[in-house]
Amino acid sequence: MAMSESDIQTGWIYRTSNHQERLVLGRDRDGRIVYVSKGRNDAAPFRNCHVRITPRRFAQRAIGRLRQVEDVRPYIIANKASTVVVRESPRPAGTATLPEGEVAAPVARNGVPEA
Repeated sequence: MAMSESDIQTGWIYRTSNHQERLVLGRDRDGRIVYVSKGRNDAAPFRNCHVRITPRRFAQRAIGRLRQVEDVRPYIIANKASTVVVRESPRPAGTATLPEGEVAAPVARNGVPEA
């Protein structure tokens, strides 16, 4: 049974109908899910290279959520996905974040930055 696209969250391990496990690393610039997988061997680590897939297709293939990984950063680095994952969790449409340490300048109603 397919799951809802809104149920897909970063840091969770999902099982497919083929009994494979997929760890969600985050999303790319286009909103696709970035994940790493491992085969049917439960003792094997998540070492397959990162894969990008649409949320709809990921939801169709996933049959359940297994467990959560607290920190996906080591998996992102180990699978060379640091340039692909641009956000580790989905943001509501119309919201943006600034790089760490930057502060947004106030903007007047006419679009000119205030001093």
